[in-house]
Amino acid sequence: MSDETVQSPGVWIAHSLRDAWRTMRSVYYANSLSWRFLKSGALVFFGFFCWSASNLLLSYQPGWTWLTYPMSYGFLLLWYGPIHHVLVIPLAIRWRRSGDTKATVGRRLPTAGLALFLAAVVVLGTVPAGPVVFDFQSSLDGTAADVDPDLLCTQSSAGDGAEIHCHLTESEGIDHVVVTSGGERIAIDRTPPFEFDISERQLTTVTGQKQFQVVLADDDGNTVRRYTRTLSMVPEA
Repeated sequence: MSDETVQSPGVWIAHSLRDAWRTMRSVYYANSLSWRFLKSGALVFFGFFCWSASNLLLSYQPGWTWLTYPMSYGFLLLWYGPIHHVLVIPLAIRWRRSGDTKATVGRRLPTAGLALFLAAVVVLGTVPAGPVVFDFQSSLDGTAADVDPDLLCTQSSAGDGAEIHCHLTESEGIDHVVVTSGGERIAIDRTPPFEFDISERQLTTVTGQKQFQVVLADDDGNTVRRYTRTLSMVPEA
């Protein structure tokens, strides 16, 4: 009769998870110069992928508001990843070896940094700031490369909410401008130089912020450019 011990599936899975966790910890705390740059570069690449892919999907599916969280995660990871592995981890390892009160701080520093990072992701995902939301539609929807005006908007306080005034820097090649919010048309301007006014109460809240889109169309009704703005992105006059 064989003396070999046959592991149950549960024991095998537990051992595999334990070995995987140990491997992840060894990579996480790897502190050589090559490992620092390797981990930082991988996180920058992954962060850029999450940020750009989420923005691209949100440009085509404005109703997928949950995308602001992977978007914020990727945007913050671009900065936090290198800082964490180039500065925080080496500092934590150095303090843990000191043998004094710094050792306690060194053991908790990486966890505290990750907790702060995740909290920032939740806050920025709930209320995304201007730099996080990149409007891919402005370039992807373009059918005429020579039509690229700037959309300038300002807001002023009013009794029942802010009043927003927008205008284009150029009108050549544009037949009309359509303003939408939450998929509903709230204004249309067919007269150059295409200046229009909208009010805050007309805007729909998307991902916790008032948002509107400005679509530039040609004579055939084709979209030339599309701009997405949130109320927080519009400066006060």
